[in-house]
Amino acid sequence: MEDFSDRYGSRFIKLVDRRGSGKEFEFDQALLMPTAAGYRALVEQARAEIKPRVMSYLSRRWSQGTIENLSFFAMAAAVYARSICDPPLALDVGKVLLRTVAFCNRRCAYGKGFRGGCRLAMNRAEHHLPKCIKIPRDIAVVLSCLKRYIATGKEPGSQEAASVQRAMSVKVDPGLDYAPATSC
Repeated sequence: MEDFSDRYGSRFIKLVDRRGSGKEFEFDQALLMPTAAGYRALVEQARAEIKPRVMSYLSRRWSQGTIENLSFFAMAAAVYARSICDPPLALDVGKVLLRTVAFCNRRCAYGKGFRGGCRLAMNRAEHHLPKCIKIPRDIAVVLSCLKRYIATGKEPGSQEAASVQRAMSVKVDPGLDYAPATSC
């Protein structure tokens, strides 16, 4: 059995909120997602940054699990935008979530037939996730840059940063004398 102890922790990258709270958020490079501690820290930071009035409105529209799942995406994008991007961008997590719920409400209220919103499709008064949830386009660009940053460990615009495909590629060399056991 192989010993993986020397490689443990080499696939994690930390995103530090330099211009905000100063907290560190840990991400797994293989999954391009935060670790459990990073997820919890992002959710707590989002709760601290979202205004109470906005949070009460979101609580009436969505469950707490939905708010957590969407706020961690928005918070990760906000931390990346203000700490890594050059020039830094200011993303308000509350406004991003309000625009997301507005799109969901619009889709649910005006959808008809097969393309109907989640309430019409499920014949309920509540939202059915993830059918109608769409992340706003303006943070989709920041999220793609964040994924590149997590995968490569470098800022996407820097010269030493590799592409995501190159950073996550696996090289297989079967050797010169390789012959498959069965044929196609």
